[in-house]
Amino acid sequence: MRPRYEPTPGAAAPRGFPLRAAACLLLSLAGGFVYVALLGVPLLRSTGLPAFVIMGAAAIAGVLAVRRDRRLFPRLLALGNLALLGIFTFSFFWVWALPLPAETATALQVAPEFELPDESGRIVSLKDARRGGPVLLVFYRGFW
Repeated sequence: MRPRYEPTPGAAAPRGFPLRAAACLLLSLAGGFVYVALLGVPLLRSTGLPAFVIMGAAAIAGVLAVRRDRRLFPRLLALGNLALLGIFTFSFFWVWALPLPAETATALQVAPEFELPDESGRIVSLKDARRGGPVLLVFYRGFW
């Protein structure tokens, strides 16, 4: 039976590719893909909970994986992991919440004539709707 490798106290970490730090970075990247994959679920889309859990756990594991490793590359991987979490958090709470530039109410224009089906399938025209007075058109975004 071969003896197990046990480092002596104060000895340098064994050389080689820092697999744990790299795996944590990949797990953090997977958190972003999980968020995109779950955009169809309104609660998960609005909270980002699965992505934050995955990315947060990956960031903590990445820092713990390199806490005793003094090499630069594993520490850069852990720093990249924390940066991904920060970028995702910033994007989730700030960038994606910003409204898109829109024209002001003073720049309103008359809509071109159109005919479209309503919620029950009947054809409605803008010309017919205007006969009763001013018309306010409301456009809903693609999905909620």
